[in-house]
Amino acid sequence: MVKKVRLVDIADRLGLTKVSVSKALRDHSDISEDTRALVKKTAAEMGYTPNLVARSLSSNRSHTLGVVVPKIAHTFFSSVIEAVQEEATRRGYGILLAVSSESAALERTHIERLLSMRVDGLLVSVSREAPDLGIYERVRQQGVPLVFFDRQIDGLGFGSVTVDDRAAARRAVEHTIGLGYDDIYHIAGTGEVGIGRERRAGYEDALRAHDLPVREDRIVSGGFDEWFGYRAMRDLLANGARPKAVFAVSQPVGIGVHGALAEVGLADDVYLVSFGDDAISVFAPLSDAYLRQPTREMGLRAVELLLREIEGEGRPKRGEEAHVVLDVDFVTDHTVPTL
Repeated sequence: MVKKVRLVDIADRLGLTKVSVSKALRDHSDISEDTRALVKKTAAEMGYTPNLVARSLSSNRSHTLGVVVPKIAHTFFSSVIEAVQEEATRRGYGILLAVSSESAALERTHIERLLSMRVDGLLVSVSREAPDLGIYERVRQQGVPLVFFDRQIDGLGFGSVTVDDRAAARRAVEHTIGLGYDDIYHIAGTGEVGIGRERRAGYEDALRAHDLPVREDRIVSGGFDEWFGYRAMRDLLANGARPKAVFAVSQPVGIGVHGALAEVGLADDVYLVSFGDDAISVFAPLSDAYLRQPTREMGLRAVELLLREIEGEGRPKRGEEAHVVLDVDFVTDHTVPTL
């Protein structure tokens, strides 16, 4: 069995103290640049691996952020995570990623585990199920900073980075009304999740603003993924519906809607607007128009807001400083961008 290299082993080889080696590995200003370089080179040659758990216990900091998302396969979340990883790395932090698979129970389990691993802070996009508020009270009691992104829970006092879902949805539906469509279906999310409530509210705002009725038989609620969109549209068609325009709560839902319409040869006959976009939207658009969310900026701003609290500025006050709202672009021109 290979013996694990310890700080004292590096110190003995270089004729330094264990404290000096530890400081050199952490780029402490007490140690000269040349000594720091020598210690790091020797540590690498000897195969030294730092004990991050021990370091976190001694310093009360792990320099690690926990990230919890409902899905990872969708371009939206993978794009946000990529930006989070990039910014966290630039600021000297690592990330631990957990996927709730749209389960509130699994979301709780992941947060509990991340807390036990002594992460310095949490970035969370909640699942589509009714949240377990108890775990968030525990986060608060332990004093662990938390920032929601995209999907949030209102009223808990944590920071968040989102878009104005209601205003963006209204803009998309009013655009569709302006094209002459006065009977617009909405394949909606769930009321337990803020984005589901807000995007449906925006849809209804647009209809009322143009004196159009809000009809429950034109709204199907239930999820945010492709299979929900597919099943919702398939069931509508099976029951005799022949929509001319559809507003999908998310891009994955829009993809599912398009698939169900394509199966019966109606894809070209329905004006489809989706909230969100992905690579398919740019190079092989399935929606006639879509709302483009600033995924990269969302990830960067979420890390920035979280580290502001972790690094000593305290929990943000409720209000504008704690809640960052980003702009959304509405895209109707599907021209592939020039490289």
